[in-house]
Amino acid sequence: MPPKLTLVLRFLWYLFSRILIWAVAAALVVLSFFAAMDYMNVQILVKDGLQLRAKVIIQGDDPTALSKVFSRNFLEQDALLSSNVYRSYSIKNIDYSAKVDFQLIMPWHNAVELNVTEEIKRIDGTLAGGAEKSSTPSETPPPWQNAVYRVRLVRYEDNWRIVSMTQVEALPSPTPSPTPKPTPTTTPRATIVPSPELDSAEDMDVIED
Repeated sequence: MPPKLTLVLRFLWYLFSRILIWAVAAALVVLSFFAAMDYMNVQILVKDGLQLRAKVIIQGDDPTALSKVFSRNFLEQDALLSSNVYRSYSIKNIDYSAKVDFQLIMPWHNAVELNVTEEIKRIDGTLAGGAEKSSTPSETPPPWQNAVYRVRLVRYEDNWRIVSMTQVEALPSPTPSPTPKPTPTTTPRATIVPSPELDSAEDMDVIED
């Protein structure tokens, strides 16, 4: 093979290898970007969706927005959504937190499963005005069942939906603390102090026979 042809082939191979390397690197960057976007979307959806579900169950919020996060089959089979555990209470606030474990989600994935740790550390509320204390076990709301769930999501027309939640591990729930009641204040009683002038006048009053 002529030296010039060998030199040309080496140059072409060098150029082709560099183009191939840059193409693979660019493809990996684009793939990583879409995978990160999918994970962030799923993470936000799961956190906001589970928090909305908890508020609907505990605080009685509007459940219409749940259809944007959960599938219809999930909502129909969720027993907690139709329960009346917290209906006897007036809930002011809940301390909610959810942690979503990392999961690699590729753009061609149509389903994904990930672990979610859901906790409600505090529920602030009291018995509602019309609730009968005799039929309610406690004046404070019952604690939420904290747990680790295996959550499955399915992609519907580029939108993720939660289709199932399976409890993997039950976590200890905090003991509900009673709502503090105002302590009655006692009014100090006035003390009558005798006047020195009155005492001296009584001492000077002498009865003559």
